[in-house]
Amino acid sequence: MKKKPLIIIACMLAGVLLLAIPVINLFYTLPATPEFEAIQAETPAMETAKMIIANKCLMCHADNPSLPYYAKWPIASGVIAKDIEGGTAMADFTELFENKGLDEIQMAKLEQAIRLNTMPPSNFMALHWNGSLTAKENEAVLAWVREVRARHFATGLADAAHANDAVQPLPAALPVVQAKVELGQKLFHDVRLSGDNTISCSSCHDLAKGGTDNAQFSTGVRGQLGGINAPTCFNAVFNVLQFWDGRAEDLADQAGGPPLNPIEMDSSWEQITGKLALDEALTAEYKAAYGGSPWEAENIKDAIAEFEKTLITPDSKLDRYLKGDSTALSPAAQHGYALFQSHSCATCHAGKAMGGLTFEKPIHPDAFFSSRKRTPKEPDLGRFNATNDEAHRYKQKVPTLRNIALTFPYLHHGSTSDLKEVVRLMHDHFVPKANRKPLSDKDIDEIVEMLESNTGVLNGKQL
Repeated sequence: MKKKPLIIIACMLAGVLLLAIPVINLFYTLPATPEFEAIQAETPAMETAKMIIANKCLMCHADNPSLPYYAKWPIASGVIAKDIEGGTAMADFTELFENKGLDEIQMAKLEQAIRLNTMPPSNFMALHWNGSLTAKENEAVLAWVREVRARHFATGLADAAHANDAVQPLPAALPVVQAKVELGQKLFHDVRLSGDNTISCSSCHDLAKGGTDNAQFSTGVRGQLGGINAPTCFNAVFNVLQFWDGRAEDLADQAGGPPLNPIEMDSSWEQITGKLALDEALTAEYKAAYGGSPWEAENIKDAIAEFEKTLITPDSKLDRYLKGDSTALSPAAQHGYALFQSHSCATCHAGKAMGGLTFEKPIHPDAFFSSRKRTPKEPDLGRFNATNDEAHRYKQKVPTLRNIALTFPYLHHGSTSDLKEVVRLMHDHFVPKANRKPLSDKDIDEIVEMLESNTGVLNGKQL
């Protein structure tokens, strides 16, 4: 019987202690991490945003943050470690500010979290009653996002209503060296880059099929099938890295992969340069473009990359709408674009190409692969294959949504050609639970109508 009062007293003491933590936190401010304090603000807006982030967000959104006095307590230590793991997976603000905000996707995610008021999570707020951002603080951080977007990401083509959208209209062209473009175009379509003279770059990246081959897996030499869906070459110049797993730094690096792949083109640079050197007319064109140099692998890759820089597809109906033509999109597609933003699609599919800037994985990979009735294989490991970093397991490059109506089948494993199914999958498996709102069949139809209005123009011709 004596135990009961002791239990009551113990519970009361625990309750007082739990109540004391948030009360103390009202007056206790964590010092910023030294790395964060050392970051030099680029503008006054950045300095203001930096201080807000330091005071309100850094405990979870820094790889090595300053921690509160109770961080080593039982239970609390595990909860805090999990919060840091989840927070840095979303955004490491030390890294973001060191780069002056030059991460289009992280900025879009930060913006969306503020707009949806999903941060900080409720478990954090239970112990940090003043942890949420005030309306003034929200506006200050959003002002910094707008400043960075205007200075570094915007194409300057959107009208005032869409100038701060995460999605921007495509530019018509980029600067190129025309002689290299013309040579690269020929090489892109040249089957001599393959060992048996049957496969060219355009075999898997057909310009008449949205820069893809519309096959689940591409066919290489001797009828061999690859193990991953061929991404489009259109607008690939805007990708942060190339290939689904990002193993290529740029277009030239990517162009050097397939010729040597035993399943794709199964050749060697010695064999390729030997065959091309026998073509007097092409060799003369090559030497004119590359200062008389003999055939070299680096120059071949460079020429193909220069040609691919011209594969930009501007002036879709969506682009025209973003530029101010309110009649370019149907009312349903306009609402679909608004839904695309409000349902967090535009956070990962931000930028000019509406993708290609980040690597993402399903929130629960097992559930995602189960929904596809698929046991994960090596290609499903994604970015992990290129970095061997466990944090990158299952992360695939977010594909561009430009010309998406033409680039079926979808997903890195090409398992569906139904855009409605893809929208549902992305919503259910990739949008964080805190950001996820119900998405009706009508909503999906309208998002798809917007996506189908996103087909552009190549060299003046509608795709």
